Amino acid sequence: MNQVRIHGDPFAYNLAASRLRSFLHLAVANGMRCALTLSGVASRDPLPGERAIALTDGVRNWTAATQLPQEEVDLLLKAVGEFVGATAPVFVFCASDNYVDTKQMAALEWPDATVVIAPRPDTTAAELLDRVRGELRWAGIENPPHALEDAELRAWHRLPLAHPKTTFVHTADDLFADGTDLVVRAFLKEHQQSGLRLRLVLPGVTATAMGLLREWAGESAHLIDVIAEPFAPNHVLDAAAIVLPIRKVNASRAVVLAMASGRPVCVSRFAGNAAMLCGRGIVHPVGGRNVVEDAEHGAHFAPHPVALMAAMTAAAGEPSESPTGSRARRHVAEQLTQSRPASPPPPLSARANHAPIVVLEAPIFETSSSSELTIATAQALVRRGNVDLRIVPTTPFHNDLGWLRQRAPELVAHLTRSPGEADLWLSSGWPVRASRPQCRTWALRVDWEYGAIPHEMTPHVSEDADVVVVHSEFVCRSIKAAGRPMPSINVVPHGVDEAMTGLTQPSEQVLQFKGRRPAVLFCGSMVWRKGFDVFLGSVLAARSAGHDFVVVVKGIGSSQHHGNFNLSGLIERFRQTPNTPEVLLIEDELPREQLASIYTACDVMVHPYRGEGFCMPVLEARACGLPVIATRGGATEAFMVGPSAHRIESERRGVELPGAHVSAPWVLEPSAKITGELLCEVLADLPEQQRLARSAGLSVQAAFTWDSAAESIEVMANEAVALRGVRDGQSEPVVIMPSQPRLVRSPPQPTWS
Repeated sequence: MNQVRIHGDPFAYNLAASRLRSFLHLAVANGMRCALTLSGVASRDPLPGERAIALTDGVRNWTAATQLPQEEVDLLLKAVGEFVGATAPVFVFCASDNYVDTKQMAALEWPDATVVIAPRPDTTAAELLDRVRGELRWAGIENPPHALEDAELRAWHRLPLAHPKTTFVHTADDLFADGTDLVVRAFLKEHQQSGLRLRLVLPGVTATAMGLLREWAGESAHLIDVIAEPFAPNHVLDAAAIVLPIRKVNASRAVVLAMASGRPVCVSRFAGNAAMLCGRGIVHPVGGRNVVEDAEHGAHFAPHPVALMAAMTAAAGEPSESPTGSRARRHVAEQLTQSRPASPPPPLSARANHAPIVVLEAPIFETSSSSELTIATAQALVRRGNVDLRIVPTTPFHNDLGWLRQRAPELVAHLTRSPGEADLWLSSGWPVRASRPQCRTWALRVDWEYGAIPHEMTPHVSEDADVVVVHSEFVCRSIKAAGRPMPSINVVPHGVDEAMTGLTQPSEQVLQFKGRRPAVLFCGSMVWRKGFDVFLGSVLAARSAGHDFVVVVKGIGSSQHHGNFNLSGLIERFRQTPNTPEVLLIEDELPREQLASIYTACDVMVHPYRGEGFCMPVLEARACGLPVIATRGGATEAFMVGPSAHRIESERRGVELPGAHVSAPWVLEPSAKITGELLCEVLADLPEQQRLARSAGLSVQAAFTWDSAAESIEVMANEAVALRGVRDGQSEPVVIMPSQPRLVRSPPQPTWS
């Protein structure tokens, strides 16, 4: 119970850092558990005389620099590795000129914290310690569902993270409910030749159960050890993974202990246990389907055997010090430990004009398409004023409030750490939300580019969520193929920003670079899925055919999302090849207006993608009046019609992806030959193609608007409001907003002039 979380940068050379270190010393000396959150620690390369400090939060790695003595660094790193509850009070140490923003960002990062305090600069360390104790006494304690006592978890937390990996471990009290038969069969089918063994910890195992096990194991029984003891830490010392393909949640203790061990855990994730497994990358989830009724076993969850085998393989392939296991151990300490400080009560916020409450949950402080699309949707909802909008940001936080204030100042007031009960909760980002939030209608926004969705998205996407929102008919077909009923899939196309028009002033940088030559544009991540290699091949073909032009590459997200497998190295090889066009590479993150100026400064876009869920760059280029060459048959079909839209013939091609999928994943392979031929045709007739493209741009702008996307969300919210009375026990639905246009369920079709 004596615990506090500290937010700030202790390696900095300022008063705030000094105050943080003084408080940490005093608190630790007085028996307080202090956890230092790393979100406030800046990344910086060491200067002469400084030492590099390697840091990781389990998701990303970076380096800090310091001149502090080693004993001081050791104390700070111990605080980095300390575990406290997610509800622990948060103390924020920061410069006074950034006081309000830093405190709010810390509160958004730790929404369950009992209190978030940014102490005044003149407050002493002793006064701060008294404040912590006072807040803890005031908060009281809580015992979250599935949580265990710290005393029971202690031995599991002490297991060394680095360990030998020789055995799959499974524990069960009920062979059917805990999926013991699935474990044995998956092990024998996939891993009996791997050199690993299977250890079954079965307290109270009966002679009948032993007979079943021998029947399942057959001639491979010598690879399986059965231990008739209660599940204990010594059973997992050499675990390659702990395997728990649960069908029914009769008890959750074994799952919590397994995660506390620091070993990778393969576990079923469904409505019955999703709330306890909601951390980012803490387990290898095993997807499947819900069985509503079974004559022998009743309602239960059915883990998919292939998904189980894939999870076991992925877990066994982790290093001896498992990143997944390390994150799971921290998750248990923060979320699943009893007697932690109590969360603050939900705020008493009045409903705005009785409008439906809509929550948008997304990583809006991340540099990603999910962030940009959520921001644009939220701006349209605020502008229309028909719903009570609340925004719940999820981690990681790569940007801050200052960035959002520049990008979309009207949204800052809608940020919340505790939105209360919503009429509609729309969750975005990866991984998809697995547990039902507090709402009447739960909607999941899904983007997927590979045809068949991963099993880890089931049953959340295929069954559990009330509504699935997709943005193209292409993704709609993928979700339908996974078993989702069509009436609960809503196609809501994205819109075009007001800045994306042919009237935007062209980029001076691009104009100076290209001179009088045409500029061929590629916009997107430089990865195989986006067809960057096909793009470069088409450029070479057009140059070989005698066309004179330059190339502009606007890279997106290469360092953040595709840093380990992007194809940007091809650019340097391209530049070194004789007689290739000049290349301008732009990798800066640009405001929307500057991005629009890149489009209008170029003359034609080529986007021979293999997989897209929607593809905003193609839509934006069309709205800005560019001729576009893009793959036929994919997510861009709705806006790649009419003049100046040139579609590349493609063939469906199977692709191997990590993990298990509901069917074989696939992409569209665009014809490199046809891509080059189309580029030659457009360059040969460029003035006419540009005229047609400018005319088509007006129609694209009219057909794809953020107002339309916002209206579709409003309709879903109104439908949730109509169900409010029924779900709250009233006999008749409550209708608050009588005018309810039908939800857009198919993309709008532009009209061409």
